[in-house]
Amino acid sequence: MFPLPFSPRATLLAALLSAVPALAPAAEARTEEQLIALLQSPAGAVDKNAACWDLKRVGTARCAAALGALLADEGLSHSARYALESLPGPEAESALIGGLDRSTGRLRAGIIQSLGFRGDAAAAAALGRLLAEGDAATKPAAATALGQIGGAASEKGLESAWAALPASEESPLSAALADALLRCGYHRLTAGERSAALRVFELVQRLRPGGPVGLAAFRGRVQASEPAAALAFAAAAIAGSDGPSQAAALALVAALPGGTEATRKLAALLPALPAPTRAALIGVLAQRGDPAAAPAIAAAADAAEPFVRTAAWAALGALNDAADLTKLAAAAASGQGEEQAAAREALLLLRGEHLTEAILAALPASAAPVQVELARALGDRAEAGAVPRLFDLARHGTGAAPRAALAALARLAERPEIPDLIGLVAEAPDGDVRALVVDALNTTLQRLQAKYGHVDAGPLVLALASGNQAQRLALMPLCATLPDPAIRAALRTGIHQADEAWRTAALRALSDTTDAELAPDLLAAARETREVNLRSLAIGGWIRLAIREQAGRLPPTALAAGLQAIYATPLTVDQTRLLLSGLAEVGTPETLAIARKLLATEAVRGEACRAVLGIARSLPDAAVASAAIREVLTAGPPAEVAATAQTTLREIEQRAAFVTDWKVAGPYVQDGKDYAALFDIPFPPEVDGSGDWRPVPAGSDPKRPWLLDLLRAFGGDRRVAYARTWVHTDQPVAVRLDIGADDGVKVWVNGKLLHGNNASRAISPGSDKVNANLVAGWNQILLKITQNNQGWEFCTQIVSPDGRPAPGLRVDSNR
Repeated sequence: MFPLPFSPRATLLAALLSAVPALAPAAEARTEEQLIALLQSPAGAVDKNAACWDLKRVGTARCAAALGALLADEGLSHSARYALESLPGPEAESALIGGLDRSTGRLRAGIIQSLGFRGDAAAAAALGRLLAEGDAATKPAAATALGQIGGAASEKGLESAWAALPASEESPLSAALADALLRCGYHRLTAGERSAALRVFELVQRLRPGGPVGLAAFRGRVQASEPAAALAFAAAAIAGSDGPSQAAALALVAALPGGTEATRKLAALLPALPAPTRAALIGVLAQRGDPAAAPAIAAAADAAEPFVRTAAWAALGALNDAADLTKLAAAAASGQGEEQAAAREALLLLRGEHLTEAILAALPASAAPVQVELARALGDRAEAGAVPRLFDLARHGTGAAPRAALAALARLAERPEIPDLIGLVAEAPDGDVRALVVDALNTTLQRLQAKYGHVDAGPLVLALASGNQAQRLALMPLCATLPDPAIRAALRTGIHQADEAWRTAALRALSDTTDAELAPDLLAAARETREVNLRSLAIGGWIRLAIREQAGRLPPTALAAGLQAIYATPLTVDQTRLLLSGLAEVGTPETLAIARKLLATEAVRGEACRAVLGIARSLPDAAVASAAIREVLTAGPPAEVAATAQTTLREIEQRAAFVTDWKVAGPYVQDGKDYAALFDIPFPPEVDGSGDWRPVPAGSDPKRPWLLDLLRAFGGDRRVAYARTWVHTDQPVAVRLDIGADDGVKVWVNGKLLHGNNASRAISPGSDKVNANLVAGWNQILLKITQNNQGWEFCTQIVSPDGRPAPGLRVDSNR
């Protein structure tokens, strides 16, 4: 609609609100009579504007005349008409109408807007007069207000004004008139006056055949017509050449009345339409949701244009039409890109009481490519009842059909079908088909294991024991992913068989196992297997299973012992590289010793350098770690390794002043006790030193490697943990412990409590400073760190009382 040339109501409201609050408390207590008296007094504009604001809330018809008297006042008109807009009764309407003749320009346009807002037909005559006689600013405003009011009087005034316009005039007034007439038409339509609405919409469409107003009039004309006429009107527009009308009619198809008969008549338009319009009509017929359109749409699926066929397949799926099931499957089999995707999506969306039976009935007689798509659809639709027929297709199908059937079975088969799938392995005519069956069986087993938590391995074990050689060898890899005692027994027996093929298959499966219980067997195979390739598989498998997949389950000492056992056997260069990859992930003195020895082997020097760096990052003893890295730098490493070594050395030297060699015990909790209460509750580590003490690795933050993370070790909120280590000095010495903790901390040295800070805070290194006297020999340091929520960390430096480095100290958490 044409914008009016005056300040929007929101702007006025904001201005009033900024002025009124200071006066509101006093005005709130005044009656309507007092407010009227104030308006009629010599009071200033601020007070009168505030009074208008209050009358907006409390005024009645009694105040209309007083407000109307202000409409011609430049400073008060906005407030007065704002109050009048919501007053009930004809008095307010009369006051606003009376203000029209006493105002001009912007003020008159504002009053006209208020009359339109009220929507009272009593104002139509006055507005019609202004529409005929007003100035350039008044006329568009009057037209807009008449459109808001609607009714015969408004329509008459608008039509007269339009007739008085010069032919083909395009102006703000002509736009406002067309928009106002359109509003009048929708007023009639809402009131149920269809014939009157139709007359107005037809008028607007003649006046404005194009653009948004013309399209809205077209839509209104269709909505106001009787069903048969609306259908004929829309159909003519769809079949016509006027693009905007055609688009508007297509947008109405889904809501057109007339039921199935209307659907058929619309669908009958398809053959004669240009391809783009045909595709668009197919789409909106699908939105209409009437299956009566399906035959015509199915016929349109034979179009030469791919985009028409694509629209047809998508529509048939949306309409749940299974009559052309095989045609859809054939399109999925032969189509490409979007067309194929639409056909497949349609097969997935189809619904119907006997649809599954229809798909199953179509399977045997269809060509192999169509069978592929039908099998795919059965799997995608999760049609469990199709499993027997899919087994038949897997056994007897041709081309790619068996593969598709197996893929569907992998998604649908349940535990009772596992023996049948295993049987298909034995029935496979060649190795390629056998591999497909095994893949489907493996997918099924993994899916069922995830779904139920366990799968009965009995049928597989039975086949491994009694099947033919080809079946047994094909099934053996499945043992890698099933944690089951019978499977473990089969693997342990298999790796010691005299039959080379069987033993090889068992060793390969063992090397791929995800069963942690088989880690010792895999380590033994890594040490004892003679065949180079199989031994390499076993070494890599043990490193994967024991070190990577079981991270945190085995202590570093056990992992180091396994790596030492492998190192003690003859190794090829490739096997040594595998060993080094495992050494790099286990940070112990034992693994460091092996990696340092291998620095002298030229063929693996680069890998050995990387392993030393990996181990050094995890070592709690910064001096040992620094020495190892310097050894790497003197070994002549590759340039990129040397750069990494320099960076790592700087990080470790940075943390050297910090104590990072700790063992921790915990967590300790008590029901109903938060971190603050737990602070003063003695737990075993501070009572008698007992506890499940375990090493805590160096921090993982490369910028703060000395920051030790208890949350990663223990997790949880509202709990405490203890950290313990020993410090050795050759002679008595005074030191200072600079401690940071998230959250609270207690500090004991040699069993004596020296410090306590029951706090909830983020960590700040050195925030707690504790003076201590160390005796000659080993001194125990014990920390208690509380956890409220979020982070849970600590860090400790041991320095001289003046903050300088404290020389001659050694730290060892293993005392």
